[in-house]
Amino acid sequence: MTKGIPEAIVKNAALAVSVVLCLATCTAYRAQHGGVDMNTTRSESAAREEVQLDPSVVASFDTQPIATKQALLLAQIDSYREELKANGKYDCCVKPACRQCAMSAGECHCREVIDANGPCCGECTQSWVEGRGNVPGVDREKVLEHLGCVRELYEKKTPEGMTPPAQTKKDKDQD
Repeated sequence: MTKGIPEAIVKNAALAVSVVLCLATCTAYRAQHGGVDMNTTRSESAAREEVQLDPSVVASFDTQPIATKQALLLAQIDSYREELKANGKYDCCVKPACRQCAMSAGECHCREVIDANGPCCGECTQSWVEGRGNVPGVDREKVLEHLGCVRELYEKKTPEGMTPPAQTKKDKDQD
């Protein structure tokens, strides 16, 4: 006995305090590490499902003119891509680096795949077609071998009078 308190009560109290501290520690850990990690990349579908957007940011964006939205999106994707590159998660095979991998995967490893004689993403493939490949020792023809019958699509020319895909259409009044 300790000063008139039965030993069993002291042991039970010590055990109860230990359990409470353990549970409090677990709860604190879950609060700190649970939920969505906002500092990690994810697939496009996971980003859409897991990340909650701030309604005020969305509302602010929605009020902008279309040209401003386009400029803002491009600037933000480019900034995001540079951040990924600085963290070792973006190693693109073309210059300028693609945006497709940033948007769809949150990383780019096209250079590694090209080095291993594999195919790259669609935007990188188009860049290789346009002669903007950036992997020493790999030439355009080597990359385009992976296209097979799809290569014919890249070799086709846009019909006369039509604007090629991914380029801005000119108004008929501008001609």
